[in-house]
Amino acid sequence: MARPFLKWAGGKWRLAPQIASLLPADLSSRTYREPFLGGGGVFFYLTTHRPPRKAVLSDALGDLIATYKVVRRQTRALVDRLVTLREAHSTEAYYAIRERFNIERDAPSLERAAWLIYLNKTCFNGLFRTNRDGVFNVPIGRFKNPRVVDPVRLAAVARALTKVDLVHRRFDHLADAAEKGDVVYLDPPYVPLSRTASFAAYADGAFGADDQERLAALFRKLDERGCLLALSNSDTPEVRRLYKGFHQEPIVAPRVISAKTSDRRPVGELLVRNLRRY
Repeated sequence: MARPFLKWAGGKWRLAPQIASLLPADLSSRTYREPFLGGGGVFFYLTTHRPPRKAVLSDALGDLIATYKVVRRQTRALVDRLVTLREAHSTEAYYAIRERFNIERDAPSLERAAWLIYLNKTCFNGLFRTNRDGVFNVPIGRFKNPRVVDPVRLAAVARALTKVDLVHRRFDHLADAAEKGDVVYLDPPYVPLSRTASFAAYADGAFGADDQERLAALFRKLDERGCLLALSNSDTPEVRRLYKGFHQEPIVAPRVISAKTSDRRPVGELLVRNLRRY
């Protein structure tokens, strides 16, 4: 079974069975679109339990989409490169790879994919975060034996991605791409629960309040077009306001990324759906 190969802030693998059960029943006859791919937890769950007829996965982070493509096309070479990085892992090696990842933007896609996976597996809490300049700035994590490479999982992911369209675009490309009857699952960076809890600067800059407003406007536009929509976000008054008029289902999600272990408590989320289209 294919499972996420990256640890991602807000990853949905643990919630995937619950979310999948709330998506339209006839996925096998529809196109599934996921414009905030991240770790791909819901998609990978669907590939085993409720595979869609066609899948289009996209993200604003170019290196992320490029990494998925390398996993699909160059699995064996990627595993070999990750083995080399694992064997050389040290504090000095981590910061050297981080610097190369930030500076050598034109390095071969295989190399950048290996760097991204290595940094994800060895950085603090596995939190992939870039600043507004696209610079990865997370310090090294405290892992005694990080699992940098998992050949079996990568092979399963490669198989799951065989016929998938992988697209490097912002979410608003759906205004042109999504068609009537498409199932669209949106998992954006969440409206923060507090000023210190935001993971907004996750992909080539911030995802702020204006982006949340634009996403809500797109949600309404796609609803009018006849798409079947589901969106995850934090359960806050702001989110409830943005999606007023749509079905809002509370979901309790485990928090697995936090600076303090004591803060990793279940948090409230909403799954917003346009049920009248289902």
